[in-house]
Amino acid sequence: MNKKQILLALACLPLGLMAQRNHYEIYMNLDNVVDDKLKVEILTPTIAADTIEFQMPKIVPGTYSIYDFGRFLSDVHAYDKEGNELAVTNLSTNRWQIVGASNMEKISYWVEDTYDSEQENRIFEPAGTNFEEGKNYLLNNFGIVGYLENHQKLPFYLNIGKPAGFYGATAMKMVNEGAKKDRLMAENYFDLHDMPIMYTKPDTATLNIGNTEVLVSVYSPKGLLSAEFVKNEVDAIMHAQEKYLGGELPVDKYAILIYLFDGFAPSGSAGALEHSYSTVFAFPELKPEMLAGSIRDVTAHEFFHIVTPLTIHSEHIHDYNFIEPQMSQHLWLYEGVTEYSAQLVQVKYNLFTPDKFLEVMSSKMKSAARYNDTLPFTEMSKGALDEYAPQYGNVYQKGALIGMCLDIIMREKSEGKYGIQELLSDLSEKYGKDAAFEDESLFEEIEKLTYPEVGEFLRTYVAGSKPIDYGSILAKAGVDFKAEVNSKEITLGNPELTILDPNSNRIAIGSTMRLNRFGRELGYKEGDELVSINKKEVTLETAMEIMQDIKQNYKPGKKLKVVVKRDGKEVTLKAKATEVEVKDTFVLSLKPNPTEQELTTRNSWLNIKE
Repeated sequence: MNKKQILLALACLPLGLMAQRNHYEIYMNLDNVVDDKLKVEILTPTIAADTIEFQMPKIVPGTYSIYDFGRFLSDVHAYDKEGNELAVTNLSTNRWQIVGASNMEKISYWVEDTYDSEQENRIFEPAGTNFEEGKNYLLNNFGIVGYLENHQKLPFYLNIGKPAGFYGATAMKMVNEGAKKDRLMAENYFDLHDMPIMYTKPDTATLNIGNTEVLVSVYSPKGLLSAEFVKNEVDAIMHAQEKYLGGELPVDKYAILIYLFDGFAPSGSAGALEHSYSTVFAFPELKPEMLAGSIRDVTAHEFFHIVTPLTIHSEHIHDYNFIEPQMSQHLWLYEGVTEYSAQLVQVKYNLFTPDKFLEVMSSKMKSAARYNDTLPFTEMSKGALDEYAPQYGNVYQKGALIGMCLDIIMREKSEGKYGIQELLSDLSEKYGKDAAFEDESLFEEIEKLTYPEVGEFLRTYVAGSKPIDYGSILAKAGVDFKAEVNSKEITLGNPELTILDPNSNRIAIGSTMRLNRFGRELGYKEGDELVSINKKEVTLETAMEIMQDIKQNYKPGKKLKVVVKRDGKEVTLKAKATEVEVKDTFVLSLKPNPTEQELTTRNSWLNIKE
């Protein structure tokens, strides 16, 4: 058939067939924000059915909270190909029914950003949206773009108008980047939700981690934090993660997007939300040195999510239902083992010492003790959205400890040759991005790859209600475990401290409920702002050093002078330092004389070179 015949054949096709669209075209103009609302227009794919639902997510992966993003939409309309308005009925917070969909051309609506919203049930800022005219636009796409029911797997093209000089930092594929408009593309809605975009005047840096390009983008209102600083802080740990994961990473591009608040975030929280290809941070704008540790730790955790859930996930995530999600029972893997790996990688590649690693694990035991230790972890995971929501925080505590115990058991059984690191590699190879494990069969699959003792541990301590016997497991790796240790030391009086204001760089007394005898003698009051201790100025940067100095170097009877600001006036508090009994729990230390088997397990676990 020659060219003329092809054109003739096309001309004879019915108009409807020629006009079919098999993707979404999204249009938004960041220069057109009105009352913190952004206009969104969606040219919809061709629909066969006459009635269909337009939906916004009720929840998204990684949040474990119901956010109902549909509540931020208003003026939802649908139009046919002739521009006539179609009947749209709001069925619930996140669902709209459209009649006449077989002739539908587009959907339009206004969406409110979450950062400035006064609605109840605030969105955790890393999962939110921000339309800060002329300054910053944080686009978590699941809070802005919806989809047609059962049509989530079609491609999405984003056409975004932007202010002159702004750059859109993202891991999403950039089809065309212009001075005033960008065109981006995601393969499906899951990928669209998984690749946030931050538009601002560019402050970016790039790292090459194995085969992956890591983009860092920072929005710092006062210019305190730079992308170059972040790059230098995370460089060592991300290269360590590259080694931990075998050098070949499952993503070509990864984005670290950091938004800093001038003050506290509206939700009062700070942290990050992981994606398979990105991490979004939201912190108060502090001096870079004060943010460095948090940025390193959070990056270490979030970057490991390229393993779970990107390459290791259950069917509940593989075919994620954004309206009525079914929770997996394996948060111990998604969040717990991820958190454990983020700590383990630092000791294995000499970013901190074995003693520091044991200190971190000890702190997780202390934190886990505040949760219900007899609640099966699998049951808690399934009920994390509702019944067991207050227990969710334990995934980062006991979840990490579950990972530690499994690692030690596997290291002992394999004479140091196999552990969590190797298990994650084998599971990634077995499943990968395009395949999912069955939620109910994961323990069985892990046991096949490892040892009967691993399966028994999972059934007893993860699916069962029996508290973990940390002492007996740690002993396999030549680590002493003491549930409680009593000692005497000099303290600052044991007040509960709080950050007064990120902009003030000051610390205040948050509560006096747990003051010891020395604290009561000093006479702290709630709200006291710490000014100086023995003429040393107390700031966020110096506080820890001053407190350690008192603990290590002060003798009983030595005078301590604390100057506080109370009701706008400086008040001097004086008392003689006294020793108080201090109870420490979950104390871990390396055995000085381990057996040969314990030493083999310990050295391979913590990468100790004798």
